[in-house]
Amino acid sequence: MVKQLNIRSDIYCEKDLLGFDKYVDTLSGMIEDTDFKTPFCIGIFGNWGSGKTSFMHLLENRLKEGEGSPRVIPVWFNPWRYEKEEHLIIPFLKTIQHEIEKYIKSQKGTKTRLAEGLKRAATKVGEVSAAIAYGIKPECKLGGFGIEFDIAKMADREEDLAKRRLEKARKISDKLSSIYYDSLTELKSAIDEKSFRLAVFVDDLDRCLPEKAVELFEAMKLFLDIEGCIFIVGVAKDIVKKGISYRYRFLESKEKEPGGAGISSEDYLDKMIQLPLELPPIEPGRKRMFIESLIGDAGGFREHADIIEIGVGDNPRSLKRFINLLAFTVRLAETVKASILEDRVDPKESDDHKELLWKYFIPLFYTKWTIIAFRFPKVHSDIKGNPERLVELQKAARGEAEKAAGLEESGEKKKPVEAIDDQLKRVLLKGEPFPADAWLMARFVHLTEATRVTAKEEASAGYSQRFEPGDMVWIPKGSFFYGDEKLGKNIEYEYVIDVFPVTNKQYKAFLDDEKEHEVPYIEEDWAQKYKWDKEKRSYPEGKGDHPVVLVSYQDALDFCRWRSQKEGKNHRLPTEEEWEKAARGIDGRVYPWGNEFNKAKCNTYESEIGGTTPVGKYPDSASPYGCRDMAGNVWEWTDSWYDEGQDAKVLRGGSWTRYGVDARCALRGRYFPGDRGLGTGFRCARDLE
Repeated sequence: MVKQLNIRSDIYCEKDLLGFDKYVDTLSGMIEDTDFKTPFCIGIFGNWGSGKTSFMHLLENRLKEGEGSPRVIPVWFNPWRYEKEEHLIIPFLKTIQHEIEKYIKSQKGTKTRLAEGLKRAATKVGEVSAAIAYGIKPECKLGGFGIEFDIAKMADREEDLAKRRLEKARKISDKLSSIYYDSLTELKSAIDEKSFRLAVFVDDLDRCLPEKAVELFEAMKLFLDIEGCIFIVGVAKDIVKKGISYRYRFLESKEKEPGGAGISSEDYLDKMIQLPLELPPIEPGRKRMFIESLIGDAGGFREHADIIEIGVGDNPRSLKRFINLLAFTVRLAETVKASILEDRVDPKESDDHKELLWKYFIPLFYTKWTIIAFRFPKVHSDIKGNPERLVELQKAARGEAEKAAGLEESGEKKKPVEAIDDQLKRVLLKGEPFPADAWLMARFVHLTEATRVTAKEEASAGYSQRFEPGDMVWIPKGSFFYGDEKLGKNIEYEYVIDVFPVTNKQYKAFLDDEKEHEVPYIEEDWAQKYKWDKEKRSYPEGKGDHPVVLVSYQDALDFCRWRSQKEGKNHRLPTEEEWEKAARGIDGRVYPWGNEFNKAKCNTYESEIGGTTPVGKYPDSASPYGCRDMAGNVWEWTDSWYDEGQDAKVLRGGSWTRYGVDARCALRGRYFPGDRGLGTGFRCARDLE
């Protein structure tokens, strides 16, 4: 058995494995510089999992090591731990008090002027936090700082047993205000920025509600805007901006009015943070070292760190999560492998199958397969529905590489090379390819059946196939399951088909050239929203990216003829068999995405939209070959007759006017060639030349 990979917990790095040392050295030197003016706020910005906490702990440790003057006391505050508190100011101040007291104890009882001043400051910070706990309310004001005390609430709590008059409560308010100003005075006198500084680290604001993040910013400004104080705040910028926009939504709206005075989230951050630093990406050499440190000495995997480096991205947390998924996949794979080899699953399992496991259940293929599952979830989903898809992608990757290297044989017919993500291509080209064996691929699919990728990881992965109307995808020759009965049918040639139905914009280009051709139009009132303007020859406003409707079979043929002349290739309508294979792949699935209907993946009657939608609105519903909108939105003309000897053509795909049961890949609709409907459009196909 392969030596096991270890699971990696999501804790910060205690050593610099990410290449932050230059930045940490620069910041620590700046903070310890006697000429550095305070107060000051540094923002450490970075996306989810980018290493902000590790960066800040490295800086904290570097400051702790300092022996010169001024001495720096680091204070670490995690606001999300106190999110249930009514006011973050209270635990914030108590944390500062505790860290100052801890520093005093570390001075081994020396009665220095600095230690005595800090002791008084710690006491005052504790008193003001207690005062706030008695009487603060969020919408009030104290002096010009944005805080006031709820006198009635203070009176209730302060007197407990005895009722005090309102005037007496005002005296308490005055006393608390005095404590607040006294504490500021004591802190200012205790913290001499030439010999002593307080560095407050605020981490994990990402995990707070946005309005809580803003509340903490205001607490920092309110209570510690004094010389000698430095704040280092780690946060995803968008989190704070959302909180600012919400808290000051009324003022922000005034800013947009002519002559209005308001506040924007950008202005707020500019005022609060004097030095914004975007966390740098991991340097290439450091990234490899980081990956190898996560792999450890697990046998056979370190040599494939280059594949992980190519395929998983730069986010440190995503790299850790990938290694954890790989570790789980490997352990599961080795268990499956042992069960089959020892005949515990099926005593009749063939020797050929066992040989395949010995050859392909190894670190190289574990790594490549887990990258596909983790980094390219859409591709992984397609392969689960159609195992041959992986073989096709490998061929496409090889074809792109040969084309780039100029190694194509000029004497052969060239077929279009499928567009494929560059990182996926590089992963597939590494080492030996996966074999075209359905039994083995089913075993690999089983290993990652439970895999789920978070939205953030999918976004950070950056994977998407960006198609535009008019783009076509390649459909390989071969057999597939056809119809509701899933009969075997073979298409003995390769062809390409449009990713999307033809849009109004595309059809407008055709009409601009074909001046005599009639626009999509029906006089009846029910077609009002979809019929074109005859005089302007323009489609309904706002529907340029919607599929064209109100087109007859002949209209579709005329468009194909025009497009053939325009592009120099023979475009046509697909046959119903070609359309169905492009929609469902080879495995006989019911819908392009799988066997269960999902109204969130298509525009049918269940969606209650009540009209066409822009093509590509449902990227998660793509077919195994990448075709979109093949379930719902509009019926599509094919070039097949519904029955021999009849004069009706076959429609496929269902529409926004029909239920999901009619959007099944196998369902055959029928329409007379001269009919025009609100839910009928088309897409083009063509043979490879």
